[in-house]
Amino acid sequence: MVTLANARADRRPVGAPSAIFHDALRDADSASELLGPFLGRPVDRAELSALRALHRATIPVVDALIDGSPPLLDALNALAAREPAIYVLERSTPEGELRAAISPRRESAAGRLVLDVVRELGELDPARLRRCERPECRLVFYDATRSATQRWHAESPCGLRERQRRHRAKHRV
Repeated sequence: MVTLANARADRRPVGAPSAIFHDALRDADSASELLGPFLGRPVDRAELSALRALHRATIPVVDALIDGSPPLLDALNALAAREPAIYVLERSTPEGELRAAISPRRESAAGRLVLDVVRELGELDPARLRRCERPECRLVFYDATRSATQRWHAESPCGLRERQRRHRAKHRV
């Protein structure tokens, strides 16, 4: 869910004077690079519009959870309603332990991901869903630390750059 929420976000690469719009859903290759590990296959060009719609429906929910306001769920639920799903039984370990999983009846990238997004949003602790505190970066992350004190989406580059900024400001004074 976090990966999808960050799919079309501004990025500030090393050395860039300002943020640059990054669209990982611009074409099938970039979408496959981002979402392939979740899907277990590449994204087809015909699936891009459905993935963009899922992205557009996910962002307001994530923003509302971060802000602490009631999320508008209609758009996301409408997409989920279009994707029929069934429970399937899968082996969860090589020893043969079983678990029930929800699987889409039609295999599409958006169908697979909408089920994952709805499940993850339903299971997560909204207080741990955050935006990176580095002013130039507004990527979303889920704080999985024990103390719930994570401030940046990643140590590199954001954590390192913020500590450098504080260090330089302290030594300027």
